[in-house]
Amino acid sequence: MEDYLFYGGLGLLGLCFILLIIEHVRLSGMIKKYRNLIKGLSEKNVEDLMVSYSEELDMIKKELKENVDLRISDLEKRMPTALRNVGMVSYNAFENMGNNMSFSMAALDDKKNGFVLTGIYTRENSYVYLKEVIEGNPKKDLSKEEKEALSKALSFTI
Repeated sequence: MEDYLFYGGLGLLGLCFILLIIEHVRLSGMIKKYRNLIKGLSEKNVEDLMVSYSEELDMIKKELKENVDLRISDLEKRMPTALRNVGMVSYNAFENMGNNMSFSMAALDDKKNGFVLTGIYTRENSYVYLKEVIEGNPKKDLSKEEKEALSKALSFTI
């Protein structure tokens, strides 16, 4: 019985020694990383360095926020003139053609200014027409499909 206790205690002592060696290796790795971290700091201590980095980061954040705010306000000024209200219709311009290859597309800004673009496809040729729209009214007569595309685009305007 005493032999079992002796060998059991010796086994536990060996296990503790192995664990001690493992922790020593891990601790020496952490010490090496810490020394690399503080290397080259000269007279500054880590706390002063962290405070200066924090202040620099706050300054950069402030500059970025101001820059973003300026860009957003510039974009908001430009938005009413952007062609962002679009209506599109695809159709067969001729009865003997298939697959709705012709189209009419209207693009308007918030002031209902823009254009209607029509592409007509035939077997021999393709034609593209552009008609100006001012305040929701076309400058030239529109086909049925162009009127439909314009009404879709007008339904998006504010």
